[in-house]
Amino acid sequence: VELGGTGGGGALGGSPASVESEVVGPGSTSRLLSAGTSDGEVPPEFCGMDINNHMEALYFSLSTMATIGYGTSDYYFGECWTPFLLVLLQVFSAIVFSSLAVGLIFQRMSRGQKRARTIVFSDCAVVRRVGGVWHLMFRLAELRRGHIIGARVRAFLVRHERCPVDDDGGGGARGGMETAHYVSRQLALAGDGGAAESERGILMGLPQVVVHRMDGSSPLLPGRPVWYDGRGVPHGPQPPASGPGSDGGGPPGRDGDGSQPTQEEIAMFLADRCAELVVFVEGTCENTGMALQSRHSYRIEDVAFHRTFEPCVFP
Repeated sequence: VELGGTGGGGALGGSPASVESEVVGPGSTSRLLSAGTSDGEVPPEFCGMDINNHMEALYFSLSTMATIGYGTSDYYFGECWTPFLLVLLQVFSAIVFSSLAVGLIFQRMSRGQKRARTIVFSDCAVVRRVGGVWHLMFRLAELRRGHIIGARVRAFLVRHERCPVDDDGGGGARGGMETAHYVSRQLALAGDGGAAESERGILMGLPQVVVHRMDGSSPLLPGRPVWYDGRGVPHGPQPPASGPGSDGGGPPGRDGDGSQPTQEEIAMFLADRCAELVVFVEGTCENTGMALQSRHSYRIEDVAFHRTFEPCVFP
């Protein structure tokens, strides 16, 4: 089969000296130049590619791009355009599907949410007195060996805010309670050297106990000298213990001088305010470089008084 004749044009419209056979691919066109012989005749096959016209060049380009490799006797399908259009549509659909599948699978595997599930928190938060001051503590740990870069922990207390209002607005008789629901306040966490910080850097390679000092500015403690519950009933410090043989101490969880609230008063205050402690741990996964965030919350029923955490790391 010849690509051209000895006249002014052949099957491809080329000259006797040379014929251009275009091999078309998606978004690009490469030209296969075949030079004629000295007498103007073109060899029937160029480099054994068996490409005789534009259609066969398109099939060759599409099969090369998609690595189809049909095993039929005539892989050009008798120079029919219908199979070519079907194959082109099928290859385009396969490319789009493969791109979406690879993107979704990679995104699913590299999601920070799945990595954050390996950060675990203690079931209960502990409130106990250390050095005569109330402290809130909770423990967290990492289950994987992979390091979390720049791990930081933050804690927020979500609670109701209540304050008495006056009917005349001028400090007269109290008319009722005004409540702001679910107000969030950030807790200061004990950092290096005991300094309070809004967020604390932690080493996730070992279990960590995070501590909040419940001083006068802590939103976990009821206000002084008086605070009001949802019914408008005032509450305040207990009077100091008196009597023969009394040293003003009292049982655990109670304060004789009234400077620190009692265990019962703290529990009543947190229950009245519907308080919930929300903890965030944020960092970057070392393996994927994805940002991750793990969250946990403690309600009043998840708080244990005068307890401590069991040791979990031994030499």
